[in-house]
Amino acid sequence: MRALIPIVIASLLFAGAPLAASDTQIDRASLTGLAVISVEVEDLGPLVGKLGLTAAGLQTDVERRLRAAGISITPDADAYLYVHVTVADPGGALPLPYVVDVSLMQEVTLPRGVKTRTPMQCPTWSLNRLGLTTSDRLRPILTERINEFVDQFVTAYRSVNPKA
Repeated sequence: MRALIPIVIASLLFAGAPLAASDTQIDRASLTGLAVISVEVEDLGPLVGKLGLTAAGLQTDVERRLRAAGISITPDADAYLYVHVTVADPGGALPLPYVVDVSLMQEVTLPRGVKTRTPMQCPTWSLNRLGLTTSDRLRPILTERINEFVDQFVTAYRSVNPKA
C-alpha cells in the first residue's frame, strides 16, 4: 500500500484538467425547460470537517449562488445539483489528493420497450476535477472549485433558459 502512494501522488500532479467534463451543447440541451432544482451536498468526511468546511455551509453557499443567478431552488425538486467532494489523507506530511464533482441529476427513462421504462436518476450535466494540495490550502481550493463549477452550471443553464 505504501508503495502505491508515490504513484498516486505522481499521477495527481499531472491532473490539472478535468477528469471528465460533460458541458457540451447536448448536455446543455438537457437543461432546457428545467424550472426548478434542488441542491444536495454529500457529506464531506471528518478530514474536511476538521478544516472548517461543512456540507450544510456549502449547500447554503451553492443555493445562494443559484438564487442570485435567478434559478429557482426548492428542497423537493426532481432534478438536483449534486456536489460531491472526496479527500484522501495519505498521512504524514504528504499532500492531500481531492476530487470535486458537481453534477445535475435528472430522471431519465431508457426507450427500450414499455416494460423496461423505469425512470432512474442520472447525471445529465457534470464537471469534475482532481487535484493535490496541502491541508492549509484545502478549504479555499475546494470552495473555489465548487464555486467555479456552480458558475459554469449557471452559464450552461442560462444558455438554454434565458432570463425572461
